[in-house]
Amino acid sequence: MLNFLKRIIKSWLLVRKFPNSKIHFGVNMDKNSVISDNTVLFSNVVLQNANVGAYTYIQSSSVVLSANIGKFCSIASNVTIGLATHPTHMVSTSPIFYDNTQPLPFFFTEQKEFENIMRITYIESDVWIGQNVMIKSGVNIGVGAVIGAGSVVTKDVESYSIVAGVPAKHIRYRFEKDIREKLLASMWWTFDDVKIEKLSQYFKNPREMLEKLNELDKMGNDKI
Repeated sequence: MLNFLKRIIKSWLLVRKFPNSKIHFGVNMDKNSVISDNTVLFSNVVLQNANVGAYTYIQSSSVVLSANIGKFCSIASNVTIGLATHPTHMVSTSPIFYDNTQPLPFFFTEQKEFENIMRITYIESDVWIGQNVMIKSGVNIGVGAVIGAGSVVTKDVESYSIVAGVPAKHIRYRFEKDIREKLLASMWWTFDDVKIEKLSQYFKNPREMLEKLNELDKMGNDKI
């Protein structure tokens, strides 16, 4: 009962801290984690040393460790971002021999012998990550990439690339090269909400959206 009450209080405090986002019950965020406006964290999401951009959602029971996540990302349930590494050059890979900061009951060391166990993972904007995906720490996922469900990502993923498998491999690009380049150059995900709202009706067709964006810029951003 006491633990349940603590979870209620913790959830209430997070809601108060981030009033412009939606935080479901059971979310666990450490003090080093930050979320932007209009972010949604579903139940039992864990964030440690994580920065999550606006309009991104993370579904239930996903774990994000030492990661920067961009805007407009769609992250499914049971995703793990930031798989830790262990030293392979030592006699043992067990942290009881090299890192006394871990939540373990006993250690054969009184200090942290192995640094950089958890490198920062970068998930750029507009990335879609399917259910049960695991992403190794230190990996960079480019803008607009798609990670197929159940994949294990061990290497960087190019922008607008669709990858899947164990380990994840490139399957195809979402768009032709000229469209990819123009979308990246536009950096549409950095626009203010007013500009995005004007363009959003054209998002179903990338070429049309880019044409309208060009028109909008020529008009001084006042109207399309």
